[in-house]
Amino acid sequence: MASQHALAGSNGPGRIVAVSPDDGSAIDLKRPMLAMLLAWLVPGAGHLYQGRRFKGVLFLVVILSVYLTGVMLGGGRVVYWSWKAGEQRWAMACQAGIGIAAVPAAVQSRLLHGGGKAAVAGGFMAPPVSLNQPVDEDYARAMISRSPELSEDDFRRQPRMRLWEFQRDELSLWHRQLGRWFEIGTLYTMIAGMLNMLVIYDAGFGPLGTASSEERQRRGKAGGADGEPLKG
Repeated sequence: MASQHALAGSNGPGRIVAVSPDDGSAIDLKRPMLAMLLAWLVPGAGHLYQGRRFKGVLFLVVILSVYLTGVMLGGGRVVYWSWKAGEQRWAMACQAGIGIAAVPAAVQSRLLHGGGKAAVAGGFMAPPVSLNQPVDEDYARAMISRSPELSEDDFRRQPRMRLWEFQRDELSLWHRQLGRWFEIGTLYTMIAGMLNMLVIYDAGFGPLGTASSEERQRRGKAGGADGEPLKG
């Protein structure tokens, strides 16, 4: 782990810097907690805030590309939030690391399991409807329109209510339709989330790694890092 130091600044409290394990130069972390929050919201945003532009752009492009590839491979169904007993989506613990791109899954879960019983945006990132789960009539019709395997016969209408009870298990339907691509897409999105967790750490504490023995000797002869320029 890169070592950290607080440097006194002319504008008040000391700045937090990390020492690069590559060349021993100082990296201005600015406000590490804010950088970590930005890095979670959007991969690479914390590094762009710190002026570490190359890393910021690299993380943004690579991690979001891996995440979006997984979403597409999984037919837009692999990122969803479900903590119902027996239906927990443990993959979300890793996928949530991607930040704001995973937030719609929490919103959709709340909408589908709340009083409205219906998700929005065509059910994108909504959790699968389980056996005997009631949903709004309009959402039931949306489910039928997007899946050729479903019909009104797969629902049981509740008297005097605009709710239809689903008589099948939608998750099983997804697995049958997508086959191995459901698991592959899930894996891609989990990897993207876990990679971004490392990016968040880097934004808050500096790069991982240790300096070589030659580098440590050079620093010792230089008499410390007080005069080293900060990376912009």
